[in-house]
Amino acid sequence: MTVERFVAGAIGEPGDREFRLEVVADGQVTAYLIEKLQVAALAEEAQNLLRERGTMGAGLSIDPGDVAAETPLAFRVGGIQLALDDDSGLVTIVLHSIEEEDLPVTCELTLPQLDAFAREALAVVGSGRPACPRCGLAMDPDGHNCPRSNGDLRGHRP
Repeated sequence: MTVERFVAGAIGEPGDREFRLEVVADGQVTAYLIEKLQVAALAEEAQNLLRERGTMGAGLSIDPGDVAAETPLAFRVGGIQLALDDDSGLVTIVLHSIEEEDLPVTCELTLPQLDAFAREALAVVGSGRPACPRCGLAMDPDGHNCPRSNGDLRGHRP
């Protein structure tokens, strides 16, 4: 399906966020639960593809929008595939559920849409809790028990 909008976002407060991909196709809005690291990996791979094609910044004029908490959830994403069709110039993203009975969802994006997605996704991922300068793990406002300082990580929230 060719999508009108493909955006990543987070619902909730840093440290307790739920990440989602929201897809608008044929006027219908659907959301998919996704892990933060999956969002980051998809956005980074998208930027690599855009860089290879020389189309970084192609989506600067596109506002991907925000995700909404009330959008119906289809499934939790288990796997993601990304491919470029050189003939059509469209990027195909296939979302696979963690449940075998759910059918994969195939989304076709233009390169500008992919660029807008990647920019917004990396901004969302980066807007969470700050990383500890010593170990790279997320810190709560009151800090954390850094393993580099021989801290105890029991109870640490990733």
